[in-house]
Amino acid sequence: MNACDPVDVAHQLDAAGVARVANAVQWDWVIDSRAEIDRWLAEHGEKDHFVLSPQDGHLESIHAFMASDSVRAFLDNVVRQRFPDRAHEMAGTAVRIVAGPHADGDAWWFHYDASVVTMVVPLFIPDAEPGRSGELVGYFNKRPFRRSVLVNILDKIVHQSATFRRRILESLGRAGGPTVVDMNVGDVYLFWGYRSLHANMPIASGQRRVTLLIHYGQPHAPSGALAAAKRLHWALRGRTDAADQPAAAGAY
Repeated sequence: MNACDPVDVAHQLDAAGVARVANAVQWDWVIDSRAEIDRWLAEHGEKDHFVLSPQDGHLESIHAFMASDSVRAFLDNVVRQRFPDRAHEMAGTAVRIVAGPHADGDAWWFHYDASVVTMVVPLFIPDAEPGRSGELVGYFNKRPFRRSVLVNILDKIVHQSATFRRRILESLGRAGGPTVVDMNVGDVYLFWGYRSLHANMPIASGQRRVTLLIHYGQPHAPSGALAAAKRLHWALRGRTDAADQPAAAGAY
């Protein structure tokens, strides 16, 4: 990953909600990673996949990026701008693949991440009309970093509900509605995952949207309440097997 100033990125996150780091990854790496995704889909089918352990899925280039010292050091320095007195680590990684003919799938699934910061690395982005290109959408910095685990869980129950989701969809395109972020391959995008209620928009049938998701830093210490909330979250998304995976932690 090309060098950028974590202090500036943290300030951008506070001010704008999302920080775009242009030309953050080498194009040779993108080409290699796309070839890995092609091979994955040829083996497993042109459909939606959520690869929670890229290191176990023959995605060597993708794993090398997310495990690199430069990426970890950068994310650690960003997180330490807000949590300087705590040891931090990866909260989860995944490759999310949306492909093939499908309905909206996970589109519009608004949620808070469990991690302090979330990095999105686009690998494939559809060339389609606005609203059908899998854009990142959300209320960024909607809430503060909570001190209380129980208040955090209450936030999630309210804001991740179907009722609240309908209200968000009704506000699309209006003043005060969610922010829509167009993404480009070659750039990376960061936001305070814990603070931001976010989702992705749908993609056109036959298109492909693939992103590497990296979650870093834990605002709360592990607890039984958080573990139970995570299991409920994944059950509602129809992925009961994901709740016990370490990489799934970042998505709740």
